[in-house]
Amino acid sequence: MTVPNSSRRLKVRLAVVLTLAIIAAVVAWRSASVPTKPACTAGRHEERDSNGKIVRITHTECLR
Repeated sequence: MTVPNSSRRLKVRLAVVLTLAIIAAVVAWRSASVPTKPACTAGRHEERDSNGKIVRITHTECLR
């Protein structure tokens, strides 16, 4: 069975449109914004009591 040219063109167009739709869906999915954790800030934090005396010192280190 041979397929007429107009039917073949229709199938090619449909394949191209479907491919572009799939590519657009993948790009939209990959570029969606994902909530991330806040950036780590390395350093030293001092906690003081009501008299101003240092009660606790906390050191924070960030990996990567």
